[in-house]
Amino acid sequence: MTVEEKALVEELEVKQTKIFVPTNEIDLTGTELRDLKSVRATDSGKICGPKAANLGQLKSLFPDKVPPGLVIPFAVFRRHLDQPMPGTDSTYWQFLQQSFRQADKENAQGQKAAEVERRLLARLARLHEAIREMPFLPEFKRSLQQKFRQIFGVALGELPIFIRSDTNMEDLENFTGAGLNLTVVNVLEKEAILQAIRDVWASPFTERSSRWRRKYLTNPENVYPSLLLLPSVNVDKSGVMITSGLSTSNPADITVAFNWGVGGAVAGQAAETYLLRHDGVDVLLSPARQPEFVYLPLTGGKEIRHAHFHKPILNRAERHKLRVFAAELRSVLPGTPGIKTAG
Repeated sequence: MTVEEKALVEELEVKQTKIFVPTNEIDLTGTELRDLKSVRATDSGKICGPKAANLGQLKSLFPDKVPPGLVIPFAVFRRHLDQPMPGTDSTYWQFLQQSFRQADKENAQGQKAAEVERRLLARLARLHEAIREMPFLPEFKRSLQQKFRQIFGVALGELPIFIRSDTNMEDLENFTGAGLNLTVVNVLEKEAILQAIRDVWASPFTERSSRWRRKYLTNPENVYPSLLLLPSVNVDKSGVMITSGLSTSNPADITVAFNWGVGGAVAGQAAETYLLRHDGVDVLLSPARQPEFVYLPLTGGKEIRHAHFHKPILNRAERHKLRVFAAELRSVLPGTPGIKTAG
């Protein structure tokens, strides 16, 4: 092989190497629910996952631009799994660990890999359903209701929220884990919120999520979900801004992509896209947009509505505001602990 061919093979082998996710720094004693504004990027992998940790860091830097939030740490999930699992002679956590140990034993015995995986996935499916019906510890329910009112200013069940999974096994250097676990959208009623917490806790044990972790990680059994609760915001338009010259060679250029409604310009959507050049010129790269968008009713749930095409999504004043905010990001973020960016 040529030098170039060897380099390609070596790069492929590196990419296929399984990742070990350290768990030695996880705090499994701190079960106190956290206000998002008290969490920092350096808490990622310790008390919560990277979503909450990084958003908490941004909340501290830009308090008026990030909504309030409530973080349920890893330790709360782990404490709940110390309860006896119905229909077994073990706890939920012991059942999880035993399942992976049994699979490793069967693999070492030379049993067919497909059969080993089938049996493991069946046990994890059983665990998934058991967690969805798991009783809450009394102190957790009391703490959740108190903290919810303290952070959001209303009682649990009076404000629609998003509930997002935030595990220790996502947004890693060689494994993003994006979209593997559950997000519950715009849930309002108290009992629905409580059930959504169970559902999100259980989501890492679905077949899809389990298969992915087992394929890329050496210790997939050591998954700890924290949860991030955020108020629903029914915005008129939403999107993505990239501040580092994505489509040009100039790092001072900005690319923005927007759609009507919530969750704009994600998951391969067609989107209205601009290049905001460093010389002040706005270049329309694409006038496209999705024909439908997501609307969030105050009563919970979501509606799909039809988009209109008779005017731009972003007007000139809004594009100027994005330029101003990009400049603020570039001046504040560099040097911030836990933030790996030059702005």
